Amino acid sequence: MTLSSSQTNMRTASQRPKLSHIAKLANTTPSTVSKVINGRSGVSDETRQRIEALLKDMEYSKPPVKHALSTTIMLVLESMDNPWVLDIMQGATDTAVKRSMTVTICAKNASDGILNDTYRQAIRRARPKAVIFDNAYVPMRDRTLCQELGARYAVVDPSGTPCKDCMDVRIDNWTGGFEIGSHLINLGHRQFAAITGPMSTTCYPARLAGFRAALAQHDIVLNDTQVREGDYWSENARLHALDLLQQKNRPTAVFACSDTQAFGIYDAAHQLGLSIPEDLSVTGFDDINSARHLGPPLTTMRQPLAEMTRATLATLLSKHQSEDAQRTLLFPPTLRSVYKELHADRETGC
Repeated sequence: MTLSSSQTNMRTASQRPKLSHIAKLANTTPSTVSKVINGRSGVSDETRQRIEALLKDMEYSKPPVKHALSTTIMLVLESMDNPWVLDIMQGATDTAVKRSMTVTICAKNASDGILNDTYRQAIRRARPKAVIFDNAYVPMRDRTLCQELGARYAVVDPSGTPCKDCMDVRIDNWTGGFEIGSHLINLGHRQFAAITGPMSTTCYPARLAGFRAALAQHDIVLNDTQVREGDYWSENARLHALDLLQQKNRPTAVFACSDTQAFGIYDAAHQLGLSIPEDLSVTGFDDINSARHLGPPLTTMRQPLAEMTRATLATLLSKHQSEDAQRTLLFPPTLRSVYKELHADRETGC
């Protein structure tokens, strides 16, 4: 005898444990159990995990939450003060407007640097159709949460190696470093230095390796003494640059592996009375908006984060995406010389 779908649902419902029974086993209330089952907030992580474990052991048969009507894109950012955040937000907003969706933003870290663990509750409340993280380290709890909610997720501009089940979108960092090295050599430079970010990430070693490769093609060796490891910000780079620029055979060109570090190099050059670009060439990486307001504007490797975000969401929101879909999107870099662009405009009368 074959049961109809309605009969099957009735039998499943009759076998389903009552909320009161689950609540008693979990030492909590039926309303709390209901919140967990329906993915609502207002439950501590410890209690939620205890109830979810019980539901799994009981093979609780409640159908998964349907997300066909979800119109939310979720951005989970490490911090709101990172300079690339605005570009990621722009790409997400462009997509949302085009698809009549909304964008919800939350930060893992508060302005004082303290971890804000409530971002997971924000994800639950938003019930997003797609989630974008801006850091490669996506905890298992976050990935499990996205899977439970039926939300596809990805990392844009990862600082490390993303997990195997997570799509990542990044720029070709090695080629970017190579193009910067070639650009500086074509300007006639032969004395170089480089200031990197934390080498524990994947992007900075790749940028430096590409830079070294470009120099090696012209039989130029970048000594380790001319490479300094900085952090993500300008002050540490300023101190490194002060030391490098006061050496006997000082570099005539410095590659800052991020634009924020280039700010510190500019400060050091001005402090020592060196003129940019007459006495010193400085190149950056990222093309953040504020780099264009330096004097002179910074030559940098453009990282099109808005475009990268739009491409990521186009893939995540595709109805035809399969489990075997491309896991990595690699974008080519573009060297941007605002200084040359400004002079070109003046020469053409623009």
